[in-house]
Amino acid sequence: MAASATALTLSAGAALASGSVTATASASVTILAPVTIQATQGLEFGSVTKPANAAANTVTLDAASNNVTLSGAGDGARAAGTVNAAKFSLIGQAGITYSTSQSLTFAEPGLDRVSVSAPLVGNGAFGVIPASGVQELRFGGAFDVSAATPAQAYTGALSVTVNYN
Repeated sequence: MAASATALTLSAGAALASGSVTATASASVTILAPVTIQATQGLEFGSVTKPANAAANTVTLDAASNNVTLSGAGDGARAAGTVNAAKFSLIGQAGITYSTSQSLTFAEPGLDRVSVSAPLVGNGAFGVIPASGVQELRFGGAFDVSAATPAQAYTGALSVTVNYN
């Protein structure tokens, strides 16, 4: 009799395995407008006199103060000319998180160790678009100049890429 009960149990289990069960999960999506970025002011270092001595100077434009400073053992000097940190407007839905990558290049050779600063925000916290939907990003930069640097006008580009997080 015990063998019959086992056979019935196995048959009942096999019958249940051939059935099906269905479950449903919700699905949703939010479509956002793309974030846009617009350059509103170029990066302007003004004019700098290159060193006459054998040492070099690092020329730095501070994005917070709009000041150009020269450091190092060179005897170069800040001359005249307009000085401005670069400014970009980042426009998008409030709360969107992002990071940036940026590069500064000059078309003419001669400037050494060219770099762009990390972004400084004019409003809100870096990495999150504020409630207004618009965030100002400011950038400064730096380069080295020596007696060997060609005396000429230098033009270039500051490129900023916004990466969604």
